[in-house]
Amino acid sequence: MGDFFQIVLHNLFNIGVLALSTTGIVLTFKTANTANFAQGIVATVGAFSFAWLLTRAGFNPWIALAGGVIIPFILGWVIDALIVNKMKSGPIGRVMVTLALILIVTEGVPMIFGVIPYTVPRFFPGNLSFVLLGREFSVTQNGLFIFVSSVVVIGLVFLALYKTKWGLIVRATSANETVAGMLGINTKRLTAFSWGLSSAIAALAAIFLGTQHTNININMMAAVATNSMLALVVGGYTSFYGPIIGAIILPVLLSALAMISGLWANSLLYIFILLLILIRPMGLFGKATVDKI
Repeated sequence: MGDFFQIVLHNLFNIGVLALSTTGIVLTFKTANTANFAQGIVATVGAFSFAWLLTRAGFNPWIALAGGVIIPFILGWVIDALIVNKMKSGPIGRVMVTLALILIVTEGVPMIFGVIPYTVPRFFPGNLSFVLLGREFSVTQNGLFIFVSSVVVIGLVFLALYKTKWGLIVRATSANETVAGMLGINTKRLTAFSWGLSSAIAALAAIFLGTQHTNININMMAAVATNSMLALVVGGYTSFYGPIIGAIILPVLLSALAMISGLWANSLLYIFILLLILIRPMGLFGKATVDKI
């Protein structure tokens, strides 16, 4: 049990990063009814922007962090307002746009920032050690910072979802975008803002991941983006909170499977997800939707 707890502590930053990325996926999916496959690469733009501002422009790490979040926010807003919202072919067409954006942005990032990966420092170097039940455990200070920051950001997003007018509009649009539009809600502006916000949150996840590994590269968010989609399925895409819980379950479960077989841990995880989908197609917290006529 102690070994498992230490593995979880070692992967604490992964839980925070995946939960943040999944929060972004949920926002675009629930407001625009689109699986944004381009979120990972747009978030990578934020990480490269952070690294450039920090290492090339010489900005303070916290100012560079702000810039690395704001730039993807603007980029996400522009992508939805000028491209995605103009699509007339429905959700399938929007998904195809996000797939095309992966190729475009992937080619564009090296042209702007260069092909050599950036080396960045951790926000907080060093480790924290503590004794629990007579056994010593340790966690990186940066990993703990990432986890706590992720909890705070996600908490603020859900507080806004359920306690503000914006949240009410988001939930109304999620329930029925057509009816929301008939009631006077500017759904296009809402979805553009949601794309911007989701891109900013995912960029924060990418920056956190880069600082933990002290490396920013073009493929850094590929696995995270894939696992965010899996968390959406595991938790249940019909709810806001289900995918976030799924994003917490996946790294913890992977840590447990790593104790059984480090080599086959990922394969066992995907087998578990496949079985879960067969048993509960709507996910752990999803509910079947019924169309009324």
